Amino acid sequence: HRHRLAGRREGDVVKASVLLSFVAITVLMAGLLRAEADAPANGAFSRTWSRTDKPVADRVVDRTWMWGPEAFTAPIVEDYANAPGGKRVVQYFDKSRMEDNAYRGSDPWDVTNGLLVVEMVEGYIQIGDDSYDESPEPASVNIAGDPGEQPSYADIDSCQLRSTDGIDEGDVGTPIIATYADRCDLGSDTTYLNQSVTRAVYVPETGHTIASPFWAFMNSSGTIWDGSGYTQSSLFQSPYYATGFPVTEAWWSRIAVGGVARDVLWQCFERRCLTYTPDNAAGWQVEAGNAGRHYVEWRYADNEPVPAPTATTVSTTTPTTTPNTSPSPSATASPSPACHPSYPDFCIPPPPPDLNCSDFTAAQKPFAVRHDVPDADPHDLDGDKNGIACTS
Repeated sequence: HRHRLAGRREGDVVKASVLLSFVAITVLMAGLLRAEADAPANGAFSRTWSRTDKPVADRVVDRTWMWGPEAFTAPIVEDYANAPGGKRVVQYFDKSRMEDNAYRGSDPWDVTNGLLVVEMVEGYIQIGDDSYDESPEPASVNIAGDPGEQPSYADIDSCQLRSTDGIDEGDVGTPIIATYADRCDLGSDTTYLNQSVTRAVYVPETGHTIASPFWAFMNSSGTIWDGSGYTQSSLFQSPYYATGFPVTEAWWSRIAVGGVARDVLWQCFERRCLTYTPDNAAGWQVEAGNAGRHYVEWRYADNEPVPAPTATTVSTTTPTTTPNTSPSPSATASPSPACHPSYPDFCIPPPPPDLNCSDFTAAQKPFAVRHDVPDADPHDLDGDKNGIACTS
């Protein structure tokens, strides 16, 4: 039953010596109003983050995050059997985890990002190149949308969504109309022919195809930070660097995002799950789910607190005019105060207390406000109802 899905090909994840707690990460203290974050742990982490996400943070481009605005943990020294001394430094971001792999790799492979999706799907933790802790259960955490939406990582295995039956190279170019609904309800819907989404490429390593929007994203070019300035180049030096190989086919689902049901195409890869939402703004149609947050929730919820980020005020927020189909960073954190869906840029709970614009730092303002959700803008931060709070 343990498929391993290339987990033995690369040492990707660790047994924490400093154990983490998702509860501790997501509990919102009185200081919630000043978002706290951490910088990347070292130069290689910073270089990796900056390549794709510094242009987003600096608002030079209007596109999705590949890692997230910042790390949500401090650097952590975790056990890993094959690293020097059996230890290595890792750091968690919304979308993934960065791992110090400099002892056996050079740029860009001196920073790896774990096979987090594989671990959550199969229910094991990799603690060395060929070492595994098989004690956890698969993660009952939804991969996209509001808390409680389907599918979860556990559903991918239990509903046989990784099946390659009938899939081969001859399927390249055929339309994707397969649908997934709650409780393993698999079907098809010809209305999705209107989306013109096809199987773009066959990947023999796992026997799956990749949906055309995702393959285009994995091979896309745009503005990157090269260490000294902005330039045009491929976003990823290898199309599989950030995602790994596909472990499911692509499926259409109706997924609630901010309380609104939307058509979302999703596909899971070894390292991340990608979503395609056709009615999003162009730069945000393809997004990576918050696998880093989901993984911490799954793996460390019952253990000791994670090293908290240092008190560094976030200098940037998600661009104010762009929707995000991935759950907000704390959306799955049931022990924390609820993050109101009106405020997608960062977690703001509903009253009490009643907040006003003076409660937010200059770096946080302005920020997006959604009015298409129940009880929209309960703090009345967007008085002119233009979708942007605290503009004056």
